[in-house]
Amino acid sequence: MSLVSSKNKKVFLSKDSKIESNSKVDIILSPEFYWVRIFDIPVKNITQARHVLPTLFEDILENVRELSFQVIKLEDNKYLCFAYINKKIYEHIKKSGINLSLVNGVYFAQNECTGIEQFSIDGKSYVYTADNILVKIPNIMLSNSINLLDKIDDINLSSNKIDIKLYNNVLTSKQIYSIVAVFAIISFINFYKLFDYKSEINILNEKTEKIEQNSKLPSSTIQTNSILKKYKKSISIESKKREALSYLLSNKRYQLKSFELEKNLLSLKYDLKHKKQIEDYISSKYKILSSRVNALDLNIKVKL
Repeated sequence: MSLVSSKNKKVFLSKDSKIESNSKVDIILSPEFYWVRIFDIPVKNITQARHVLPTLFEDILENVRELSFQVIKLEDNKYLCFAYINKKIYEHIKKSGINLSLVNGVYFAQNECTGIEQFSIDGKSYVYTADNILVKIPNIMLSNSINLLDKIDDINLSSNKIDIKLYNNVLTSKQIYSIVAVFAIISFINFYKLFDYKSEINILNEKTEKIEQNSKLPSSTIQTNSILKKYKKSISIESKKREALSYLLSNKRYQLKSFELEKNLLSLKYDLKHKKQIEDYISSKYKILSSRVNALDLNIKVKL
């Protein structure tokens, strides 16, 4: 067992302990707070051993779901196994008067008091059995009373610190399992919806691809934009043509005999009467390229 040095105050915690300290403390837990057994487990390491502990302790204790576990390997296939209730230890640490922020570490007395075969503290007696398991016994059975307070400063703490949560878990195990179940259901629904959306997207992509193939649509955005640009230009020219014809035909004062539209050139033939007025009317909006008189006709060419 490897040892670690500690300059913190060491205290032994039983269910009736009252402790005052303004400095950091290392807590040694009385056997009242945990169950310990030596098990022969045919596995290679501590991690594998920890997985089977709920089943092993199930034959000894009730409410295994509330238990936390810790394992120490003694030799091949032999493990020293602890079971404890985190909440119970947390509540008694608070009850003892210890400031939780001053707790440096928490240890099992089983591992820390091995150099003292039997002792008493806080009016209670403890002894190591023939199997080297520390147990609490009636005071009358203690043959050689040693006060642990006289020896506690000499204890060299081991490296087997307990992995304990020093806060109150307001949720019960049942409530935690219920919340986990709800989140699992929500996750399953979201996964199903995501899968369904992906399927719909794939179907839409296939339909789009078929439409593009059947309609001979361009395969790239650049080609599509080029076509759109071309059609926008054509639409713009046609709009200008319609606007020009509407403007010229809407004036009934001047007799328009004929017109001819070719690309962006408009050829107009008017009655010669009102020549000046016709030219002024047209030039107010469009550029007149030429204006010629032929007999009784006025021929005008306009650029749109």
